[in-house]
Amino acid sequence: MNSQYRLIAATTFVLMLFSGIITAKIANWKVFSNRAGWRIDYPAEWDTGSCRGCPDPRAPGVFVDFMPHEGADLNGSVMVSPLRDKPGNVGLDAWFSEVERTANLNPRSSQHRFELNGKAALRVRYLNSAAGGTEMEAVYVVAGSRTFSIEFSGNNRGTPLETLSNYPVFMRMVQSFEVQIR
Repeated sequence: MNSQYRLIAATTFVLMLFSGIITAKIANWKVFSNRAGWRIDYPAEWDTGSCRGCPDPRAPGVFVDFMPHEGADLNGSVMVSPLRDKPGNVGLDAWFSEVERTANLNPRSSQHRFELNGKAALRVRYLNSAAGGTEMEAVYVVAGSRTFSIEFSGNNRGTPLETLSNYPVFMRMVQSFEVQIR
């Protein structure tokens, strides 16, 4: 078994171990629905927002930030973004290859393809060496031709994402992400 698969197996074990803890820690969750046809669960005590010129985060075509309240545990936040649609003449493998390379220009340290609520998905771990080795993770989801990114980034340089207290929250949010195919 190579090191990439060991990392994936270890990550899965840790997430299964912490899933009960996170459910107890964050008892109340809300559902965020975007008018573009996607939805995601998020902790009720977290804030949502978007860009300054985007006063309505539920509007189609805008990114949405999910962040712990000021003064709360700030070990990571989540952002959901619509990406460019997958061209009809490009296969899914080629599309994922292009998206993982162009949506985030940082070096990739691992990737894992899976299915998320009936949709093709790709989890990619990036390393931002310019920010002192900060890790970030993106889950790319393709629903029909529509493509979305669900990203988690931490604030601690050189700290693996799995050790951040909000990483299991991110994983639960990812598991809840759904898209209506048009």
